[in-house]
Amino acid sequence: MVVHSAPYLFRKRGVYYFSRRVPKDLLDHYDRDKIVFSLRTKSSKAAKVKAASLASQLEEDWLTIRWRSKDTPLRKFLKDKAAEARVSSTAPLITEAGSIYLRAKGTNRPVTFRTAVERAIGKLTDLLGDKPIDTYTRHDVNLFRDACFERGLSKGSVVRMFGTLRAVINFTTRELGVDDVVSFSGIYLGDTVEGSEAKRPTIPMDVMRSVQSECRSIDDEA
Repeated sequence: MVVHSAPYLFRKRGVYYFSRRVPKDLLDHYDRDKIVFSLRTKSSKAAKVKAASLASQLEEDWLTIRWRSKDTPLRKFLKDKAAEARVSSTAPLITEAGSIYLRAKGTNRPVTFRTAVERAIGKLTDLLGDKPIDTYTRHDVNLFRDACFERGLSKGSVVRMFGTLRAVINFTTRELGVDDVVSFSGIYLGDTVEGSEAKRPTIPMDVMRSVQSECRSIDDEA
């Protein structure tokens, strides 16, 4: 079933798939003429966001391949300096930046610190791919933000995730002397309205005592 309102999508047994035909001039670089794979979601909103990001990644990949071709006539038409920078970027991948950050900052930190970094980077790469940190565009980051909210993450969770990503990227650019990356800065995450964030209810005392009793009975470590 083709989803007419969303390019490059079709649905099979309720699950959405991404499909994009490889341009004729690039067929030699692929082992098939069409790219098709499951997006592993039944949500139309999530599928549309991911399809848009994947289509954007493919356009960048194809631009890179054409740019590197010695006989391409595209060079004289390409005026986008950002596109040229993507091709020649020497910045680390976001996963490499995460490793650099954790090696320097993760010592003697609780396991939740590492988990937060790995979770934020994992969610980013799952949607946008593992790319050099200076090649994520503002459009990419806005797609990521929208996808987080579409998946039901609270505003607080999204704010913390973006804070983690900015910390990783800013630390890495300083350590390696890479130009500042501003794509993740100043992202609009919604207005702050007093009382808008859901407050977690206090755990009842009888439940706390029950848990404490169970921990003592099994000789649980502190």
